[in-house]
Amino acid sequence: MDLDPAAPPTSRRGLISALGAVGLASAAALSLARTASAAPTSPTDGDKELLFQAMRLELTAAALYDTALEAGLSDVAGDVATVFSANHLAYADKIAGIAGFSADARNEEVYEQLESAFATSDAESFAEVANGLENTAAATHTELLADYESVNARKLTASILVVEARMATVLSDLGGLASSLNQLFEPDAEPLELTSGVLS
Repeated sequence: MDLDPAAPPTSRRGLISALGAVGLASAAALSLARTASAAPTSPTDGDKELLFQAMRLELTAAALYDTALEAGLSDVAGDVATVFSANHLAYADKIAGIAGFSADARNEEVYEQLESAFATSDAESFAEVANGLENTAAATHTELLADYESVNARKLTASILVVEARMATVLSDLGGLASSLNQLFEPDAEPLELTSGVLS
């Protein structure tokens, strides 16, 4: 699995502006595939394939934060890792809940690619790699909004991606990564490519 670009960069500024205008309850309007009135409430079989991959990504993120804690990350950075791990685990549980999965299968390929970078007790190094993870996760969920057919999948995904974008902002501040508002709101992050229910 490669974390190289799979689609045009996601604009977080545009995303947050749009979500702020319509609210999370109507975030499905961001998807142009079908109108809200025509969309089913519960996840379709197609939604479930994509939700399964999204759930695996969330479990992977939680495991990566745990890896940093096991490596000795402490103080403020350690507190951030603890909270963010719990957040991702909660998101995985919510995804599993609406789709009828068991939240017990992380993406081993993504985990193995990032494990060594997360295995650090250095706060700045941690903030940099974790910021990249959060931006990529938010971009991936954003792209999935257009692919989901059901209202529930869209609403949950919208709520997750907004928080993960904010988590990326916290990490950017922790590591002193953004030197301008453009870098903060329009990070160089692109979605993972999901093909036939498989991250590639």
